[in-house]
Amino acid sequence: MTNEPKFDELDASISSVISRGEFVSTGDEDTDALVRLASGLRGLSSPGFKARLRTELAPQPSRRTTWPFAASGARVDGAANRPGTSWLRGQRPFLAAGSSCGLVAGACCISGFAAYVLGIAGAVAVTEFIHNSIPYFVALSIVGVIGWLFWVLRDQGITPATLAGTVRRYGFALASSYAAVFGASMLLTRAAGLY
Repeated sequence: MTNEPKFDELDASISSVISRGEFVSTGDEDTDALVRLASGLRGLSSPGFKARLRTELAPQPSRRTTWPFAASGARVDGAANRPGTSWLRGQRPFLAAGSSCGLVAGACCISGFAAYVLGIAGAVAVTEFIHNSIPYFVALSIVGVIGWLFWVLRDQGITPATLAGTVRRYGFALASSYAAVFGASMLLTRAAGLY
């Protein structure tokens, strides 16, 4: 058998597999092997196969909610069952936000202290800098807290009820971490006699 009729016979056999889903022997061992291969590949392009293959090869991670303190999907282990640990896990985003904003508020104190220790500025200049700039840094940190709250609540809807509920549940963690970091920066400058 020449190549041309062999290709035509292979084409006809594969067309039969595609249209009717059945394999009919051609009598040629090489052609039959290719047609059997085509028959085995027939279901590969189906959407069901593609979806199944996608989930097997690249499983999707569980979708994290943008509401960072949701309890669903929380890992349950020995540490999570301890009284303080589960509370801290739920408060973690607010503790981080409060600490970050407290650091912004205390940045004038920390930078003034660093300038004094490094010999860049004298005590009088640092004290004046801190007194003049602290209201601006505190205002900037409060804007940061408000912006962060609005960013967290953007998917839930920014309403007085959602804002009040969030502040009621998580305000202590936010305010205490803010006060701790800002207070520590103030104590640092006070201990050095700069404020």
